Amino acid sequence: MTQARRYIPEINLMRAMAILAVVMIHSTSNALVQLQTSSSFYGLYVFLHEFAVFAVPAFIFISGFVLTYNYVGKPLNGGTIATFYRKRIWNAVVPYAIFSLLYFLLKAKFAPAADWAPKFLGQLLTGQAYGHLYFMFVIIQYYVLFPILLLALRSGWVRRHIWWIGIAIQWGYYYLNREYIVHQTGWPDVLHRTGSLFISYFGAFAVAMWMAIHYERILSWFAARPAVRRLSVPFAYALWLLSGFYYVYLRYQGLVHKNWADGQVFTYTQFVFNIMSAIALFLIANVMMRRPAAFWARLLGNIGVCSFGIYFVHPAVLYYYRDIPVPGNGMLFHVYYACEYLAALLVAWGITWTIQRNFRWAWILFGTSSAPKKKTSATP
Repeated sequence: MTQARRYIPEINLMRAMAILAVVMIHSTSNALVQLQTSSSFYGLYVFLHEFAVFAVPAFIFISGFVLTYNYVGKPLNGGTIATFYRKRIWNAVVPYAIFSLLYFLLKAKFAPAADWAPKFLGQLLTGQAYGHLYFMFVIIQYYVLFPILLLALRSGWVRRHIWWIGIAIQWGYYYLNREYIVHQTGWPDVLHRTGSLFISYFGAFAVAMWMAIHYERILSWFAARPAVRRLSVPFAYALWLLSGFYYVYLRYQGLVHKNWADGQVFTYTQFVFNIMSAIALFLIANVMMRRPAAFWARLLGNIGVCSFGIYFVHPAVLYYYRDIPVPGNGMLFHVYYACEYLAALLVAWGITWTIQRNFRWAWILFGTSSAPKKKTSATP
């Protein structure tokens, strides 16, 4: 019988930090549109919006880590695969379908009723029912692919080298898309939306798989080399911040001065920032877990538990909040957007927490793994 692997509390804190970034992206997007680029505050909004783009790759990293950590030691047979897909259907596909329908209906008043069924089906199958739902479309692609990846991990060579294999596949796709796919006119639209395809994030997923496979060995290796650990941690933070600041700088130059960076340089920078963000979030979470009873650790832990629900609900909060007119000038403009962020986070968090705590059917909306419970392994 396979021994359950130990629970990793840092994962929940990583989820919390990633969902805070997701809400930041969505709550500052309108501000960038409405604010003049000549404003002295424009750079601040660019930073808040663009530095937070690590959120989606971070969630994909978390998914790759947790799935691999929980399944890599299990026998790969029909029962394991059936259990895996059953859990994904209840924990992800069902909530995704429900919220896709709800958001479609939220927008449906702008479309003739006769067109609803085919439009909804098309949007459901491509993650386009609402702007944020493309992420679930990407995650479901990984779920479909994951048993095949587990089969590949039976090879010791693949287990050792999966990190660079994934990076190579992602970059191979980048160049294939740049040189060939982007020029094709008769292909389905989804193939031209690279941000909605799993392969665009495969490097982060593969690095997470490698870390999950070798997690205990990595911890032991650094524990035996304290000097290396003391140097590695600040280096990781420095590389994260430098790549993040440079990424924001490139975006700022393009948005304000129309001086857009070379696509390859921009993509390299974003890739390094994405990978280092996941590592930095784990390190930050590890520091917080040295005092698990501290207020911030408990607060982020609760946000992490509710992160799936916050992800689904917060765009609806933003939708209705934006019925409030934006103040034209002055400090009230910034107060408006600060309150937009807080409203999206707190209302979505409150709704999720209340439903999870008080209703047995919460799993229909937020999946069974979202409910707070003690486990002996990382929550898949």
